[in-house]
Amino acid sequence: MSKILIVEDETDLVTFMTQRLVKEGFEVISAKDVYEAVELVRKAKPDLLILDLMLPAGGGLTVLKNLRADREYAHIPVVVLTASHSPGYKEEVLKEGVQAYLEKPYDSPKLIAAIKKALAGK
Repeated sequence: MSKILIVEDETDLVTFMTQRLVKEGFEVISAKDVYEAVELVRKAKPDLLILDLMLPAGGGLTVLKNLRADREYAHIPVVVLTASHSPGYKEEVLKEGVQAYLEKPYDSPKLIAAIKKALAGK
């Protein structure tokens, strides 16, 4: 069973995604901000991150860059799920090597497909 860390500050969205992912057979943990995300990556060693980019206490891009810079965690696939619709920001995020970039509101089947593809390529 793959463990997914959802890094998202919108509680209702986390609840909805968790229910959907558990039905798909994933173990799910969540973090609501940058600090909690970094701590959980180190402690729980997730197989994949679903990362919001607009978070309290620092942005998701910071988490992503730190993750990619650390040899121990650089291999973890990341699916970005964001409300940002800026093409320049999207380019910057894609340069960090994310497996998928999805914009909110998102489509559940597309998210599940992106997760499965990212885990298969791991």
